[in-house]
Amino acid sequence: MEQSHDDREPRAAGAAPSPPARTEGLSTVRVAALTDGVFAIVLTLLVLDVHAPAAASQAQMLARLRDIVPQLTLFVASFAIVAVFWYGHHMEMHWIVRSDRVHLGVTPAFLLTISFMPFTASLLGKNLALPLAATIYGANLGAAGLVRCVHWSYATSGHRLVGAEVDPAMIRHVRRVFLVVPVLYGAAVAIAWLSPPAALVCFIVIPLLYVIPARQSRHLTSLRPLPATPAP
Repeated sequence: MEQSHDDREPRAAGAAPSPPARTEGLSTVRVAALTDGVFAIVLTLLVLDVHAPAAASQAQMLARLRDIVPQLTLFVASFAIVAVFWYGHHMEMHWIVRSDRVHLGVTPAFLLTISFMPFTASLLGKNLALPLAATIYGANLGAAGLVRCVHWSYATSGHRLVGAEVDPAMIRHVRRVFLVVPVLYGAAVAIAWLSPPAALVCFIVIPLLYVIPARQSRHLTSLRPLPATPAP
């Protein structure tokens, strides 16, 4: 029988270390790199729709700045929303330790919904009073939330892509939040047909559910040091 590493003779000084054992499944390094790249591009593209006005006087500049307030508002709101989606994906990838073919398909689907944000934000910024524009924007956010729910559910079902140590209660809590968010976006779209500005407020508030940490994962984003482990 082949001996384990611990049972073998000590490695000679200067010898190259043994390569780490591969875990089952694909690495998540490329997934995280692609995701960060797409989010960086989308966050940059959001501001390109806001054009600085030219003016012949201060009064004219103030008037033209007032004209682009809707675009500025949508830029700030959309930047915050996309940033929250990035934050949430970053938290998910802390727990997801491996990938597979299905996961590699779900991730681009999620990024597709994020990539539409500059277009839908521009559409709403230029048509803030039109319910249809708010509906398209809300549908974009709802689709992103729905695909994100699929992403988490697939990765955690039977601990498929997460470690065995991940708390099932935390998995269920996050899944419930991810299921609620698309439903709330649907409700916000309905509100848009009564009041597009009110729907915009809902679009901004709903993603905050993503940043409320579960009890089991609160330590990940805490600046407080972990309690010292007592010596044996």
